[in-house]
Amino acid sequence: MKYVGRTLSSLAVAAVALAGCGGGNDAASGGGAETGAAASVDTAAARAASNELSISNVMIGRRIGAGNRITEPTFQFVPNDTVYVAVATEGTPASATLGAVWHFQTGQLVDSSSQAIQPQGAEATEFHVSRPKGWPVGTYKVTVYADGDSVDTKTFAVKK
Repeated sequence: MKYVGRTLSSLAVAAVALAGCGGGNDAASGGGAETGAAASVDTAAARAASNELSISNVMIGRRIGAGNRITEPTFQFVPNDTVYVAVATEGTPASATLGAVWHFQTGQLVDSSSQAIQPQGAEATEFHVSRPKGWPVGTYKVTVYADGDSVDTKTFAVKK
């Protein structure tokens, strides 16, 4: 995943380079070239930041509602529950991939899935797991990934 900080740093370097190329007529022109370059960099930085995917929230719970939002948040489940994770994103990248990897307390892989998304601003993507025969009692964790980078981990317990 591209990081906004890298993009902004690159744009800042470009702004300094553009400002340095203004020539010797800056005093006569009132610094218009520098102002134009700075405004151009600010606009480019804003556009790049809005195109980047950012994770604004990850919630875990028992029920999911409209807009893929958790309606009953909890970290404690019973064996027959479905466990939901809602990943709230912001930005409008051309595409991104979100994933969720679920593990039991022993490290055993329970489930793994990913979804390609094309977000149009603030949205949420849901992942869920269930066990037809019921969850074994114990502690679990789910790690959420965005474009291959770990962005959050939630721990939850299944109790009788």
